[in-house]
Amino acid sequence: MKFFLYLVNSLFRLHEDMKVSSKELQVNGDVHKAFARISNFAALSGVLPSQVPQVQDFATTEDTCSFKVAGMEIKMRITQKIEPTMVVLSSEEGMPFNFTLAVLFTPESPMCFRSKVEAELGVNMIMAAMLKGQAQKFADMLNEQIKNYTEAC
Repeated sequence: MKFFLYLVNSLFRLHEDMKVSSKELQVNGDVHKAFARISNFAALSGVLPSQVPQVQDFATTEDTCSFKVAGMEIKMRITQKIEPTMVVLSSEEGMPFNFTLAVLFTPESPMCFRSKVEAELGVNMIMAAMLKGQAQKFADMLNEQIKNYTEAC
């Protein structure tokens, strides 16, 4: 019985980094324009809330973003930029779990690049099992939105 209690307790306390990656997409557009949009949260303030109706209380500065989804407040900050190939977003203090999103661009020609989103969440093993599918869907959806947003402009 003690071993069972130890095992259950360990599963809820252990944190591991759960990683998911979106499918890599070919995007027809200027990688520099896509980078400029993704690397500035303020530029997205008019787009994201209208595209995702579940998002509420959306607030941005150039490097920070906060919003609510299903009553949970999400706060993030741009922590790294390498123009035009990478933007890294990380959770702010006070979040129930740590996360990092990396948006990766691979230029192929002046008007074509490849896009990929990688997500890493610091959650316990039980939560990792529950969230992996949702995190994968989110990474794929975000990458698809980047493609659609870039190709529409």
